[in-house]
Amino acid sequence: MRGRGFRRGSVRRFHRDPTGAAMVEFAVVFPILVLLLIGAADFGRVFFTSVAVANAARAGAEWGAMTPANSQDSLGIVNFAKFDGAEAGTITVTAQTVCRCGTTVTACSTTPNCSGYGVPKSYIEVTASKTVNLILPYPGVPNNISVSRTATFRQQ
Repeated sequence: MRGRGFRRGSVRRFHRDPTGAAMVEFAVVFPILVLLLIGAADFGRVFFTSVAVANAARAGAEWGAMTPANSQDSLGIVNFAKFDGAEAGTITVTAQTVCRCGTTVTACSTTPNCSGYGVPKSYIEVTASKTVNLILPYPGVPNNISVSRTATFRQQ
């Protein structure tokens, strides 16, 4: 009988003590807070990578369009873009020269004149991409997010 009274008293003591309630609330809320924190970190990583990849594509296209010598150096364009996007890690970069008659893409060597538009304009097009691996798998979201950006500058 004495043991039963002891238990009843200890339960009443925890009932009145707010420390136990705070610990239970913390135990329930903590995993949710950690999940939110990791989700925010993943979103930040994808956003940062997106900005870095876009800047790399722009820098490569801008460097290639700067002079006629640069526009012929596709390896130099790719290396310049990779150097600019180095803060995002290893990125994949492709560069090409395209010609346009107005908004229509044409072959640079076979179209001597655009009807109504004059001579075809030469553009440097650079595409940079990187895959970001997420920290945690989220329902409905792929584990890897591919970020790809393209920049186009008219050759001078």
